Amino acid sequence: MRERTLSVQQLNAYIKGVFEDELVLHDLNVEGEVYEFKQTAGNTFLVLRENDSLLQCVCFGITEILQAGDTVRLFGSVRFYERSGKISFVFKSVRKTGKGNLLAEFNALRDRLRLEGLFDRKREIASPIRRIAVITAETGAVIHDFIRTVHRKREFTDIMLYPSAVQGRFAVSDIVSGLRQAEKLSYDAIVIARGGGSNDDLSVFNDETLVRAVAACSVPVISAVGHETDFTLCDFAASVRAGTPSMAGEYISRRNEEFFARFSDCVARIERNAQSLLTRKINRLYRSAANLTYKSELKSERVRMRVRDTAVRIDGGVREKYGALRLAAVVAGERITASTEEKQSGLRERTAAAIARLDAGNPLRILSMGYARLRGKSGNVTFDNTRAGDAIEALTAEGTLFATVTGKKRRER
Repeated sequence: MRERTLSVQQLNAYIKGVFEDELVLHDLNVEGEVYEFKQTAGNTFLVLRENDSLLQCVCFGITEILQAGDTVRLFGSVRFYERSGKISFVFKSVRKTGKGNLLAEFNALRDRLRLEGLFDRKREIASPIRRIAVITAETGAVIHDFIRTVHRKREFTDIMLYPSAVQGRFAVSDIVSGLRQAEKLSYDAIVIARGGGSNDDLSVFNDETLVRAVAACSVPVISAVGHETDFTLCDFAASVRAGTPSMAGEYISRRNEEFFARFSDCVARIERNAQSLLTRKINRLYRSAANLTYKSELKSERVRMRVRDTAVRIDGGVREKYGALRLAAVVAGERITASTEEKQSGLRERTAAAIARLDAGNPLRILSMGYARLRGKSGNVTFDNTRAGDAIEALTAEGTLFATVTGKKRRER
């Protein structure tokens, strides 16, 4: 067999021709369960599901709003897009035919878990929220947006990332493992985060094993999965549903701001109460001081009056006693004066007599009467110890005379 080679464009053109030539693929009805639904830019996009088979569908116009789990019948044709190599069912009309198995399975699991009480195990998240564990993909915008949102007003919260797959067959085991690791470290909260995606991408968060792990976690769990309009069973089991990762960051930031506001209010109230108490104490002190001052002045006046009265009484007594003492002192003084004068008179007489006697025996007085005292070499001059020729001194009242004995003659008796 000869080997043939086609370019991508040739092969896609061929496939497109096959689809266009196959009449069975045109103007037909397709039934299935709505797995995803969205409308944008005036177009409607659907993903139909049956068991494990998915079909991408598009309508170039706006249809009625459909919910995941609705069973519908679409009328249209299969189209192969040569440029992108993708197949879509382009439908022109849609008609609901009931509810599908997907929504029924979701509701049945939700109701069973609710009856078990798994959705009632809400745990209060204490304020402030200081330590958070985040279970999400290590790469991508989710973790960066979350951290930026939490730290936008103040970098108060510590954030620890537990990397995990958030879709695919390993996602459930990764998230459950992250939950159990974070639970051991007593965080204030654990955030399970994932950005928006298809229903198939978010199906991980409807897994019963993960839902039970979230409900059993002793640390409060914040579910931040998908868009705000997406609901998963993890949202029901978690302590808080945040809608999106950014909303989870807003929730944490808001809780902390509310805590700081309450703290500031408490501080302000304490300051006001302290100031009010201080003012009351000061006023009471002022009143007590004024009362004490008044009482002190009153008591001081009473004491002063008593002291004055006592002083008057003492003064009167002293004056009276002093008068008697003064009179006695005058009498005693007069008596002492008379006695003293009498004694002084006697003393004067005796002194005069003594002076007269002393004056009579005064050598100078005797000398003044013309007498002289003789003194020789051996002392006083006597008749017996003096010879002719001896030098002698004669002491007079006016001075000393020096003389020589020329002779001596004994007085006749």
